[in-house]
Amino acid sequence: MRPIEVADADIVADWYQHIDDVSIFDRQIPLPINHADVVALVKSLVADQEKEKCRWFMANAPDGTVVGMVALEAINMLHGNAIMPVFIAKPWRRSGVGIRMASMIIDLAFKQLRLHRVTTVYRADNAASAAMLGRLGFKQEGVARQSWFSQGQYFDLLNVGVLVDEWEQIRLKLRAELSPAVTVELGPRPSEIWCWPGQN
Repeated sequence: MRPIEVADADIVADWYQHIDDVSIFDRQIPLPINHADVVALVKSLVADQEKEKCRWFMANAPDGTVVGMVALEAINMLHGNAIMPVFIAKPWRRSGVGIRMASMIIDLAFKQLRLHRVTTVYRADNAASAAMLGRLGFKQEGVARQSWFSQGQYFDLLNVGVLVDEWEQIRLKLRAELSPAVTVELGPRPSEIWCWPGQN
């Protein structure tokens, strides 16, 4: 994993052209958006990182292919919380990359930024997100009924969160469960500590 760059706009723009995907990932963008708007969006994410409002990361396969993105959004240092969006490119779904990327960003939230709580939302019919977030220890905190409109119908939006002490209990078990055949590392010179799964 590495921090997002403005040069990633082309990849994100391609992802945002698939309306079924974008409509289940981002409820704020109901339709595909043009390349210029995606460039502006990515530039704003890079600028917001400098203001410490968010931290976006891209994950690359060994051959350089970008396989997904994950973030801490709306970081609030006063209250110690942030929102975690995760997006995995279609060819890499169910490969185990998503749960490892999410684990890494949760570790960053709690071990580097001293946050206390990470939350996220997902559409009620998104079974893959529900399963992954459940394994990560997220607990349901509320339901916004019929608040996500897509494909001519309303879906419930589920709010879930995990606290730092809950994560500490889950992460050791998760590291033991996840196969080392698939790993996600942080930065160009990662250590065992910043590798999922890696050493505890």
